[in-house]
Amino acid sequence: MSALRLRVVIPHFFREEVSEGSDGYGSGRSGNRLPRCLALARCLGSVLALNRAPRDWILNIAEEQMELTPVSSLAGLAELQVELHLFVCGEHWLQEVVELYAPRLQLHHLELEDPRQLPLAAVRQLLDMPAPADLSLYLEDDLVIEDRQYADKLAWFHKRTEHRGVLMPHRREPSQANAPQHLYVDGPIKKEGEMQPVWASDEAVVASGRFWDGQELSFVEASNPHSGSFCVSAPQLEQLRSAAWPPPDFVGPLETAATGTLLGHFPVLKPSWACREFLTLEHGDPSFLPLLDELPQRELPSRS
Repeated sequence: MSALRLRVVIPHFFREEVSEGSDGYGSGRSGNRLPRCLALARCLGSVLALNRAPRDWILNIAEEQMELTPVSSLAGLAELQVELHLFVCGEHWLQEVVELYAPRLQLHHLELEDPRQLPLAAVRQLLDMPAPADLSLYLEDDLVIEDRQYADKLAWFHKRTEHRGVLMPHRREPSQANAPQHLYVDGPIKKEGEMQPVWASDEAVVASGRFWDGQELSFVEASNPHSGSFCVSAPQLEQLRSAAWPPPDFVGPLETAATGTLLGHFPVLKPSWACREFLTLEHGDPSFLPLLDELPQRELPSRS
């Protein structure tokens, strides 16, 4: 089996505001340079760590030589080649972090009058790149992939759905104060004019399947499709190439790039909440955790 080619595009921007009056994004929050450096480093490192060869090296201490492993007998992709593209704007980026990974990524400098358009510009660049990869992944620069089978799961989903749908991950923030619980930050949102209560527990399962390792999975058409990332297959990318541009607004430019690009073109699914750990991304620069202490906690519905 030939290697699966994964093309990854990440827009990266950092311009620390002098005052606290930023737009709420971590890329401009006052005093946030170190957290953003850590988040970006973890993001880039996690993407590059997805690279996989059929055979690896063993340090044979006894013989003072390198010895090849056998090909893995476990289910999954035997070989995965990652092509990483990082898009920056002007001088507003964390050069000290990018330099650490420079030999393993392609850096693209864009000159934009409005830096807020960088995410959409990066998506457009992804759509226009020649020779589409097997999978094309868009990722915000503070998201961390902790799952070595992240690409395996996306490839499996696209094959099972015959490229008709896209699968979004759940974003989470580890909560040390409430360990071992995590905060999943992309819960339900209401449609304009919606008056009835909307709860994640009410989301209906629309699809199910069995993954390579045998686990049974269910998926929902989430009321909140956003996760700061998307992944499309080669046929889906070809479809998006000729779609109207720019995509319809979804919240703001950042969210439009990650989510609005797909809306209206494909069903957007997420793992059901019972299967939430199947596909997740860590929000590497946590910003929602304070809400655990600020918002009321809903009591679980009583069971009759």
